Amino acid sequence: MFAIALGMSPLEKITVAISASIFIIAFTWVSIKGDLRELANELIEDNENNKDN
Repeated sequence: MFAIALGMSPLEKITVAISASIFIIAFTWVSIKGDLRELANELIEDNENNKDN
């Protein structure tokens, strides 16, 4: 939307769209990876606690 409002050329619009897509995908991937790591750590701790009992 900003690209249209600023009167950018088609090439610039494509560049902005690609950059935004890469940013969103990277941010989502990092968020998911962090959540998975947290879950894995909790499972490891639970397994270690169960072995002690």
